[in-house]
Amino acid sequence: MDLSELTLRLSTTTLFSPLDRAQLRALLERSPRHTAQAGDWLAEWPQGLRHHLVLLSGEVEARRRWIEPDGTPAGSARRIAVPANGPGFALLGAGGSQLQVQATARTEYLSIDTDDLDDLLGWFCLGAFVLPEPHLKLFHRLPLETVARAIDRLVERDVAPGETIVRQGEPGDSYFVILNGEAEVWVAGPSGGAPVLVNRLSDGDGFGEEALLAECRRTATVVMTTPGQLLVLGKADFDALLRPPMVAEVEAPAARERVARGSATLLDCRHPAEHEAGRIEGAHSLPLARLRHEGVFELDPDATYIVYCDTGRRSRAATFLLHERGIRALSLAGGITHWPYEVVGTAV
Repeated sequence: MDLSELTLRLSTTTLFSPLDRAQLRALLERSPRHTAQAGDWLAEWPQGLRHHLVLLSGEVEARRRWIEPDGTPAGSARRIAVPANGPGFALLGAGGSQLQVQATARTEYLSIDTDDLDDLLGWFCLGAFVLPEPHLKLFHRLPLETVARAIDRLVERDVAPGETIVRQGEPGDSYFVILNGEAEVWVAGPSGGAPVLVNRLSDGDGFGEEALLAECRRTATVVMTTPGQLLVLGKADFDALLRPPMVAEVEAPAARERVARGSATLLDCRHPAEHEAGRIEGAHSLPLARLRHEGVFELDPDATYIVYCDTGRRSRAATFLLHERGIRALSLAGGITHWPYEVVGTAV
């Protein structure tokens, strides 16, 4: 059965019916496919089954255990197979720590992350499913209750080709997400020279956060190149809703301890010349401008980063961008100027 057919059939089940076809297909595409031989464990105690299983072929035995009210241990077992004449799959929902699953024949299955599905279903319950999936990448990093409030405050705005949305040097008063359309990002050349094209934006991309987080003027000009629609969030709502969960700060002693334990890596988001002049030992250099325009391809998606600058202003913007791109990050409170430990570099 190909993925399109499986998507169609799963969309009729109670578990997956709230999702639209595109969401369900995307979920299946990012769910790993496994093969188990008879006797292999798909889930064992004490971890149990923490994913939803879509059996594509074969058979498994699911065993559940529990404690009765009088303290007596109890349990049950059942066989689950893909029927020869049926929908072509069988479902086994996540059962927590008290469920173990063992293959009784050669079995192929998909493992669907419960957090991933729960996130999508939560969005459905909020009514946020009206936004196409790409535009949710930032909001998926937020608690659902925050998402509900943010969506309620987003203002939709129609834009035309050639329209300037933000202009370099002007104060920042809003955060923007492109709902549909394309735009270019320009920055002034050295010594007031001709503007330089540094980036292109499209559906789902956000911009405007740097001036809000760093409390500075706009650092670039964004111009639409096609007709489109934007979602606009004012500064007050941005500060109240997006800044707290997306820009957590860590004090110097805790940051130093986490780096020493190996549970976090330091990132210096200042200019390379600043990094060379004085830096926290072991920090990697990733300037804010390069992060903004080139992305995070060189970072470990499974790592946690502590970002710093001189005062904490630029690092707040960098931390926000990292979260927006799916990277776990914290901003060092007060920056390197409040770092009471050793600093290395040419100017030290």
